[in-house]
Amino acid sequence: MSCGSFLRSHLRPTQAYGGLPVSYESYLLPPDRLAELLKRAGLVLTARLVEEPAEGAERTFATFLAHRPERP
Repeated sequence: MSCGSFLRSHLRPTQAYGGLPVSYESYLLPPDRLAELLKRAGLVLTARLVEEPAEGAERTFATFLAHRPERP
């Protein structure tokens, strides 16, 4: 799972790559918030990578690896 965060928190793109029409909503959450939501959902967070914005970029990106805990 990946996320971008901060500047605009709710996006509604109308075009995809190549100008194709799309209709969906995207919510950008801070990495700490998304990690907390994963834990509250009962998932075990295995790895987390946070990439600060590159020069000229607007957003921080984070990638998470999480799994369901094994059942006894």
